[in-house]
Amino acid sequence: MRYNYYTVAALENIRLDEKVPISEDKFLQFAEDTIDARDYQVLLKSRWGLTEPTGLSFADRILSWEKELRLELAKARISKIHFDPAPALPSSDGNDSLLEQVRAVMALDSPLDAERFLDHLRWSFLENMGACHFFDLEALVVYYLKLQLALRQEKFQEELGRESFEKAYTAVTDSFNLTTL
Repeated sequence: MRYNYYTVAALENIRLDEKVPISEDKFLQFAEDTIDARDYQVLLKSRWGLTEPTGLSFADRILSWEKELRLELAKARISKIHFDPAPALPSSDGNDSLLEQVRAVMALDSPLDAERFLDHLRWSFLENMGACHFFDLEALVVYYLKLQLALRQEKFQEELGRESFEKAYTAVTDSFNLTTL
């Protein structure tokens, strides 16, 4: 196991719901300059929503958890809309039970509140996964995934989001009404 004392120690702390101290590009450039090339390739593959193996079981475990979360959200949304027939979904690996968390998200009235809840859920999962990793590649993977979440939250603009949501919702309901006539 290789340790990246300098790289991890030089990174500023990230907190969700606060201004991010580094851009993704600067972080990746710094990582490329200071860690092993193979580790850097693993880091590049450690992105929310990706499902290809990263080459590090730790990162793959986090991305598998995210896949399970998205799968449970899709199931809940499909059942709420009552699709007939329900679209086929990928199979679950069964490693995580996220039903309670998904129920809590689905109970929220605001899409923005739901997204923030999901990001806090992801953050908490990362905190738990990274609890025993300090200067290794796993610590850098956790940092990078947290950075992605924090940068995503910085982009949330309530008014623009509401307008965008209402526009998309109207388009979907209009197309749904046309198909049911």
